[in-house]
Amino acid sequence: LLLATLLISVFFLPLAAVEKTLTLEEAIDLALKANPEILQAQQEIAAWRGLGLQLTSWPLPELSFSREGLNIGQKKGESEINLSLQQLVEFPGKRALRREVGGHGVEAASWRLEAKKRLVISQVKKAYYLVALSQETLAYYRSLVDFLNQSLRTAQLRYEAGEVPYLDILRLELEKLRLQNEIIMTEKDQEERWAELALLLGGEIKERREVVFDLKFQPLTRSLEDLLREAEGRPSLAALSQEVERIKAETELARKSLLPDFRLGLYYPSLRTSSWGFEIQTFLPLWRTQQKGATAEALARQKAAEISLEFQRKKIVSGITAVFNRVQSLERRLHLFQQTLLEEARSMLNLTITLYAQGKVGFLDLLEVYRLNRETRLAFLNTLFEHHLALAEIEVAGESE
Repeated sequence: LLLATLLISVFFLPLAAVEKTLTLEEAIDLALKANPEILQAQQEIAAWRGLGLQLTSWPLPELSFSREGLNIGQKKGESEINLSLQQLVEFPGKRALRREVGGHGVEAASWRLEAKKRLVISQVKKAYYLVALSQETLAYYRSLVDFLNQSLRTAQLRYEAGEVPYLDILRLELEKLRLQNEIIMTEKDQEERWAELALLLGGEIKERREVVFDLKFQPLTRSLEDLLREAEGRPSLAALSQEVERIKAETELARKSLLPDFRLGLYYPSLRTSSWGFEIQTFLPLWRTQQKGATAEALARQKAAEISLEFQRKKIVSGITAVFNRVQSLERRLHLFQQTLLEEARSMLNLTITLYAQGKVGFLDLLEVYRLNRETRLAFLNTLFEHHLALAEIEVAGESE
């Protein structure tokens, strides 16, 4: 009876309470505030705003001073001082196009920030779930250690009573050593996974904490069509669309570079103070090789941006479809675990315990069923966490991390 109680308790042992915990919401909030990639994306927006100011700024006016009649080596004669002020004026429409280029650049950077936030949230979720998997696996292994310790004491009592051979005790000792080795490996995995999570959080948390995770299975409620429809509004696609519009504006600006700019000048002579001078200069577009080259380059980059946008759409559709199919497969396995496998393994364990107590099965049979229960439980945990990882991935499926 004691052995049966210990074996059954393996599946229901509660986790010990800890003082410091980290919820998934807290982890996401920290990452959005401190993740280096998000901070870099925010600076990219600021950089584009600064570039936008440069693109729309007026050329600096030119102030010149000249003196005529220096009479070098001759007797002093009449000389004149001229002051001039000149301003470059671009052909109408060029400055507006540069403003459009800067505006699309800011919009694209803003959408890239939103896309980066989604990627980071997905990365944080997956890292958090991996820490939780190590934590749950470690807790389960430790509960098995308690069971094996109690089983050893029970086996020793039964051996002293002449009911079981000493070989049963040796087998339990070996099983305990094997389990302790698995605990060491799981602790190592937990530390490595926590380090990955802490890095995503910007290094804001210096000490490891327990994560809070609900083992409840929650199936995906959205259909593939719903997911694909939602993906049409992804920030990454919006960013690429803005890039296409920006390059279109650059292409139009390159075409307008064939149109000449003007330089306006105003002159003031020192002797003929009433004879102000006015000048208009322009550039003759006789050689258009540079302008034609700039237009060809802009058109090529525009086509490349359009290809990139279309390819990204296809990648997202393919990625979502693949992850959705994986989720469906995992959910079928989880339903099988919950409906049959876990309960059957537990019933088999109870039956074997009873038969062992009655002397109808040997210790090896009991140990085999115990291992079957352990592997079934671990397989369920791994499948459950794979499902959570897939749900986190499907939100950014098809996008580079």
